[in-house]
Amino acid sequence: MTDVSWSRWGGEDCVRLGALASATDVQVRPNVAVVVDAVPPMAGRLVRDGDDICFVPRFPFIDGTAYTVLVEGVAAAVLVRPQPVGPATTEVLKILPTATEVPRNLLRLYVWFSAPMSEGYAARHVALVDDGGDAMPGSLLPTEHELWDAARRRLTVLLDPARIKRGLLTHRQIGYPLRRGASFRLVVDEGFCDARGLPLRARAERRYQVGVEERRRVEPARWALTVPSSHTFEPLEVVFERPLDHGLLARCLRVVGPDGRRVDGTPEIGTEERSWWLTPREAWAPEPHWLVVDAVLEDLAGNSVSQVFDRDLTRLEDEPRQGRPTRITFRPR
Repeated sequence: MTDVSWSRWGGEDCVRLGALASATDVQVRPNVAVVVDAVPPMAGRLVRDGDDICFVPRFPFIDGTAYTVLVEGVAAAVLVRPQPVGPATTEVLKILPTATEVPRNLLRLYVWFSAPMSEGYAARHVALVDDGGDAMPGSLLPTEHELWDAARRRLTVLLDPARIKRGLLTHRQIGYPLRRGASFRLVVDEGFCDARGLPLRARAERRYQVGVEERRRVEPARWALTVPSSHTFEPLEVVFERPLDHGLLARCLRVVGPDGRRVDGTPEIGTEERSWWLTPREAWAPEPHWLVVDAVLEDLAGNSVSQVFDRDLTRLEDEPRQGRPTRITFRPR
């Protein structure tokens, strides 16, 4: 019988399995009676500590949660983390996009939290509801793994692509998740627990109006640039012809100076994700600069600079382009 207990290894919490000769089949996963069904085994690593084996998780254990320890597929123990004590302090900072109207073929939304969150709660505590408060079943893509950033503060919420792409069976049978001309809300309820196991301070939601479908590539050539004056710290402002994906905007735009190096500065995303600007740390030189746009930059419907997400194969003008960055030249005045 393996001795299983909470312990510490290398300054981190771990599960210690006493005198375990082989660790090839050891897994630690949340108990489905406490967490959601079908939660996969926790990510982590196994390390030897003398005659013991320690499971060190990739993300911290959640207080107030029970964990089943499996050894070669057999439950060896159920360990329960102490229940956290203290007031709820974590909240939803923002829900994106901030645009009031979204296309009927909207692909994704984002939820930003004020602190790291627990995994395994999204399916039960994040939902789309109509204006009557009724859930919209089947609108979100069911996934085995939740889509978090490295800090587990930004959750990506995907609508079901099989209901968006017109040629797929699910689209033909059920149709779009959203209805043109209607409105809906993305709701995050207070039962979503943070990394300490505490619920949110309050429920959060954002309401959207549904517009027409969007099936055009993102065309940087159609953007409007407000060029700054040379020898100043004025921002370069870029205005888009439609809202773009917030998560990708944060990493797909950059400015290159006349020396070929990236211009250091503070980027900001404007209201409704319709603009972007960069305030430099050093004054603009009077020589040519380039706004560089990565080909993966997308709009709200998943259309990128290089291709249309839901392409009509008969439209030759929508043939995918090579995935090279687009460069737009400007010269400070």
